[in-house]
Amino acid sequence: MNIDTLKNKIRYLTNDEGKKTDVLIPLAMWENILQNLPLEIEENNDNKIQLIADFKQSLLDARDGKTYPLEELWENEES
Repeated sequence: MNIDTLKNKIRYLTNDEGKKTDVLIPLAMWENILQNLPLEIEENNDNKIQLIADFKQSLLDARDGKTYPLEELWENEES
């Protein structure tokens, strides 16, 4: 199912001023979202854990004097 098909199945509820306040989606779509949500949260947590570990290692390297000129780091990025 493509995104346009999904968009056509979504309905919005509005208040007296015509501002959107809520969304109605088909139950199957909602169940699919709930089923996939934990996977996305897990992936985000894994990324955060790796980021924190990399940050800690960078701090330890800096403390031990293992630093590099910024230009050298940029050269390695371009390679």
